[in-house]
Amino acid sequence: MREAPMTISVKKRFELHHSRWSGGITTQLAIWPADADYASRNFRWRISSAVVEEESSVFTHLPGVRRCLMTLSGELSLMHDGTENIQMRPLRDVFRFDGGKETTSVGRCVDFNLMLCGGFRGDIGPLHAPDALQLPAAGSELLWYGIFFAADAEVSVRYKGYRVDLSRDKGDFVLITYRPSLCGAVTLSLSSEEEVPAVFASVWHEKE
Repeated sequence: MREAPMTISVKKRFELHHSRWSGGITTQLAIWPADADYASRNFRWRISSAVVEEESSVFTHLPGVRRCLMTLSGELSLMHDGTENIQMRPLRDVFRFDGGKETTSVGRCVDFNLMLCGGFRGDIGPLHAPDALQLPAAGSELLWYGIFFAADAEVSVRYKGYRVDLSRDKGDFVLITYRPSLCGAVTLSLSSEEEVPAVFASVWHEKE
């Protein structure tokens, strides 16, 4: 079977799975492998967003998991490993940390998370409008690029003469899975009335 150079999965906010944790409600946006179960801890990577409802909360202990976190709205202060005191500014700051070390938070917010295990690597950050950017191409044969919308926006994805246009609403999630060796350079652009309408999570498997 011929490999597809790219697939684009679109999930509306009402299609996403929600579950409760000690500090609020978490929404799973994507997980790999696709049949992995977060509760069983058999995932290799996971993208999620959480509503932190409690003024003070303790993060789930996740040894062996590298984490990236940013906030979409609200105020959040983090204490990590008893030494780092971090103030998170919405849609700006990214905190990268060891999920096996104690992390506590103060404040109510909506956040965006990336969890990575084993040889998987990745990052998260804000996406600005009307910037155009080239998606990562190095690192592994297969890459993933997730977009979570903090506001309504139009998205264009271009590769090898193809163009895919998407209109997304706040709370929607798009996952682009692509093979750089087959589709070449991939360019993404956003248009929105908001300066930062979305955040991204990029994931790849580090070559040995």
